[in-house]
Amino acid sequence: MTSRRRQLKRDAKGFLDSNFSFYLLLFLPVYILGIASFFGSMAFNLNDNTAGGNWLSLLSLVSSLLAVGISFVMIDLQRGVGEFSEPVSKSFTIFNRGAYFLGSLALMIIVWIFTFLWSLLLIVPGIVKSLAYSQAIFIYRDYLDQGKKIGFLEAITLSRKMMDGHKWEYFVMGLSFIGWSLACIIVIPIIWVYPYMNQTFANFYVKLAAEGAETTDDGPTIVTSDDSGKSKSGSAPTETFYPDSKSHSDDDLHQE
Repeated sequence: MTSRRRQLKRDAKGFLDSNFSFYLLLFLPVYILGIASFFGSMAFNLNDNTAGGNWLSLLSLVSSLLAVGISFVMIDLQRGVGEFSEPVSKSFTIFNRGAYFLGSLALMIIVWIFTFLWSLLLIVPGIVKSLAYSQAIFIYRDYLDQGKKIGFLEAITLSRKMMDGHKWEYFVMGLSFIGWSLACIIVIPIIWVYPYMNQTFANFYVKLAAEGAETTDDGPTIVTSDDSGKSKSGSAPTETFYPDSKSHSDDDLHQE
């Protein structure tokens, strides 16, 4: 587990070191929204402005959605089907398709509700479930890109199955960035650490998807890139797992 975590972080660092200007512009809208939220919160707290608080919540939601779309971009980069070009345009990937936006928004809300309900029991179950549901949006997006239909609850169930045996690994990987986050205060700028962390988690999903491709009965979908950088199907070293929705019973969808 440790060696894999190091490899995922090493791959992410390699991308970032070689393409820092790309990542800087890719995350620029998120940084701008973060700065606006910070100064807005200071101003609204001074004035005790309820309407201002609603605007801050909206900014936070938009920032979260942009971050999801950026994760899609980073997943494609790790798979070798994306290019380090047009970063500003790719920052708004979440808005490229209505299904991306609506599906991600719906899943964020549903996952939050499920996690909140589990947290009412105890904090630990809430944390465990949040880890289990962490890949749902990426699975949902992969289905969309293959032209397959998938329900929100099914995407969550598939995430839970994908994360079986990997939740602790995911949790520890998150903890490994605490030191980096603290370093942002003194030495290293967040404009380097934040992309580094997000690319690592994107690589984590790609790795689990590839492992799933090796074990699924239906075989993997092969995704690679041709000389022009456009995705295609064929034999290649990058294997991407898109679970077959028909292989899960209706009972699985109600275990949440």
